[in-house]
Amino acid sequence: MLSMFGFKRIRLFEVFGIPIYLDWSTIFIALMFLQSGSILLSLGLVVLLLMSIVLHELGHSLTARLFGCNTRDITLSVIGGCASLERMPYKAYQELLTAAAGPIVSFVLGIVLIVVSYFLPGNSLLTIALFIAGQINFTLGLFNLLPGFPMDGGRIFRSLARFFMPRAKATYVAMVVGRVVAVLLVLLPVLGITNIWVIPIGGSFFLRLLIAVMIWTEGYREYKAALQEENFRKWTQADFEARVSPPPYDM
Repeated sequence: MLSMFGFKRIRLFEVFGIPIYLDWSTIFIALMFLQSGSILLSLGLVVLLLMSIVLHELGHSLTARLFGCNTRDITLSVIGGCASLERMPYKAYQELLTAAAGPIVSFVLGIVLIVVSYFLPGNSLLTIALFIAGQINFTLGLFNLLPGFPMDGGRIFRSLARFFMPRAKATYVAMVVGRVVAVLLVLLPVLGITNIWVIPIGGSFFLRLLIAVMIWTEGYREYKAALQEENFRKWTQADFEARVSPPPYDM
């Protein structure tokens, strides 16, 4: 089975009935951490990061399951994780809770890992790995809150917008805001901003470009889907009213 990047996916394991896949593009994550010096520390960070992403995506998946939305699978890739839901929760508050669940898990993991690291020997590789992984989880949680639809922050933005406008219009607004975020991600070096704590990918233009392209293309795809869904609902409602309404009385 191929991923969105054309790489072969391999199945790792299953959690709560949800298959977990690894995209071969994650090799780029390993290469990034190998630059940190110690091979053991780098491998430990990669493992902790991938486990953290799985838990982040399980936060989305299990919350969605509460609202009757199952998850086909979870895929780990170079730009993070992706939980493939069979459908998104339709009600605004359900989408809000589902989108917020992932960052909440990341923040909780960040706290747990940092606290645990304080009770371990200060100079051990495990202590360093846990502390850094805790910081990374905080950073990932904050990064995912950026309103780059369809990222978590973008979905939270859309769910809040839906309290004031129809779903399709809220999706359009979220898409436009997301595209602004995508452009800013690519233009950070041009603007002289190359190191922001909330952006874990720092000065890596390649990863920022991948995420920007994902936001640009997937946001538009979801807007088209929301528009088609709205038109379908209008059509079926009109058809239903036409079928149940009595014919006009002809004198």
